[in-house]
Amino acid sequence: MSHFTKIKTNISNLNILKQTLKDLNIVYNESDINNKLTIKGWNNENVEVLLELKTGCSYGVGVVLNEENNTYEFVADWWGVETGTEVTQEDYINKITQKYAYNTVMDKIRSKGYEIVSEDVDEETNVKIVLRKWE
Repeated sequence: MSHFTKIKTNISNLNILKQTLKDLNIVYNESDINNKLTIKGWNNENVEVLLELKTGCSYGVGVVLNEENNTYEFVADWWGVETGTEVTQEDYINKITQKYAYNTVMDKIRSKGYEIVSEDVDEETNVKIVLRKWE
């Protein structure tokens, strides 16, 4: 019986995801044609992944492509990850998806030629960004 669970996301840009991981100091390895990556699960099960996110324990988190909707999903033996890191699946995924959303907005802002005037984060972690664009 597999202990791997996939977490669906709306993440669709791999480059912004990789930048997000760097911003959060999450070390990862990336597969390529010559280097297939797998992450470990319970009972020596493995699953092939595009990105292997290091967690600091023997269980990693993987990123796989959902080809049906061209989004990326997180896959892991979450029991192993949570036991080894004391970080819950929900906290781990929320941290990444929140920073990914921020980086996606910032990428769109820059691509449209806007300049950031100010940026504030309130006590509830809501972000307020003031922009300007000179014509």
